Amino acid sequence: MMKYPAPTRKFYDLRDGRISAVHFGDVSEPPRLLMLNANGFNGYSYRTILEPLGVHCIALDMRGHGMSELPTDIAELKNWHIFRDDVVEFFERYIKAPVVLAGHSYGAVTGVLSMPQIKDKVSGYVGFDPVLVPRPFRVMNRLPGGREHMKKHLPIARNAGRRKSRFDSFEAAFERYKDRGAFRGFSDEALRDYLTGGLVSDGKGVKLACDPLWEQAIFVAQGHNVFKAVPHLPRDNSHVTFAGKHGAVSFRAGRNAFAKVIGSENVIFDKNRAHMFPMHDQPYATGRLQTALNL
Repeated sequence: MMKYPAPTRKFYDLRDGRISAVHFGDVSEPPRLLMLNANGFNGYSYRTILEPLGVHCIALDMRGHGMSELPTDIAELKNWHIFRDDVVEFFERYIKAPVVLAGHSYGAVTGVLSMPQIKDKVSGYVGFDPVLVPRPFRVMNRLPGGREHMKKHLPIARNAGRRKSRFDSFEAAFERYKDRGAFRGFSDEALRDYLTGGLVSDGKGVKLACDPLWEQAIFVAQGHNVFKAVPHLPRDNSHVTFAGKHGAVSFRAGRNAFAKVIGSENVIFDKNRAHMFPMHDQPYATGRLQTALNL
């Protein structure tokens, strides 16, 4: 098995707290790629797809995730603009030369939302199953009681709100999640990476760093419009893979909006892949990133 440099964690000041970032590869070199996590996950979760790249990569723990120390307000979360603003600020303060911006799920959408303001510092974009919701969901978000309705009736949001968040130990959490729910199909290594970056001590055992109610709030906060930002993607170096197995989190017209900008040859809709495919097939995910990095 190839040996890689040990990941390192650093904290960076933002306007209202500190964001956590996991660095992979040779940190003496400038970063080449920045990764944004899926809802409920964390930067360390992507170790097995980032380490094999052999270049300096940064994986952020987005607000409310992993080890980041940024305030969260469940009641006020109506869209994903606060995450966009975090990414923009991080780029403005800490990214000096263009990098590839990659993201998974809501992280992939956040990357697109950020693009109008950071495009001069982005050399390429890789999206792993961006969450695209039709207009009625965005309308529902604006209606009185709309988000509360979706928390009760949208299965993924309802299940997130019920998620067990405390465990006696790391191993107890591992046994709880192994081959269950969103973690079905994860290798032991990938599951341990998720837990390494996503559990914190609570004095009696461990708890999820990402509050399940925050995860739930993110799922229903659909007041943003990612399609306004899609035209700002790098037209000559963007690659997006949408998944369709077990039901898609995107829709045809939304996928076509990406294809019109970056070319249909760079947009894949794979009905044989599930939403968590970066953890199920790390070589494929790494290959997508290698293409963008021209490795």
